[in-house]
This record gives sequence, structure tokens and C-alpha cells, in this order.
Amino acid sequence: MSGIVQLLMVGVALGLGALVLVSVRRRGDQDQEQATEIENWRRVNAEVVSVLRTSTRTFLLVRYVVGTSLIHNDVLYPLEDAVPHAGQRVPIRCDPLAPAKAVFDREAYARTPPKVAGPA
Repeated sequence: MSGIVQLLMVGVALGLGALVLVSVRRRGDQDQEQATEIENWRRVNAEVVSVLRTSTRTFLLVRYVVGTSLIHNDVLYPLEDAVPHAGQRVPIRCDPLAPAKAVFDREAYARTPPKVAGPA
């Protein structure tokens, strides 16, 4: 009887392992689709208003103009090097259909040196 129980436990463990692998693969596909979508978003040069550091992440409060709208938004700062300071310009990408949806543009930041905003 205990042999049957052990076989059932092994079967359940294998089934759960297969489900985890399928969900991880599906998540990877979704991440790839989202990265492709973000590459088509509009590039914007935003001004850092303030920086929020948590124990594990850093967020930038940025402002940028899209059309006639001035948008304030928080974006995750994904790099571990020196964090931009208030007044500095950083590249972001925003969704052309919903400009308040924005992410930090890591590639553009690596190509251009940071700039400090002039007097407003």
C-alpha cells in the first residue's frame, strides 16, 4: 500500500513541476512580447523631479510634455550605477496611446551622457 502512495506522490510532484515549467515559459513569452511592444513606444526626454529609493528599488518622478499635456509619472530606475538627480534629463519611452504609461529607456541612456536641465 505504501508503494502506491509513493507512486502517487511522485506523479503529483512531476505534474506540479510540469505546470511550473509551462507557466515560466509562458511568462517569458509575455515578457518578450511586452519588450517588443515597448520598443515601438515614443521616446521622450524627461526631467527628473525627485528620486525615491526603497530598500530594493529606485523610482524617478519625472515630467515630460506630450502634445500640449505636461505629464508627471513615476518610472522604475533599473540601473545600479549613479542615480540621476533632480533637474537631470533622462530618456524614457511612453505609450503613444496612453502617454502616462512610461518606462525608463535603458538603451538610450547608455548611448547619451546625462544632461542637467536649464533654468525653467
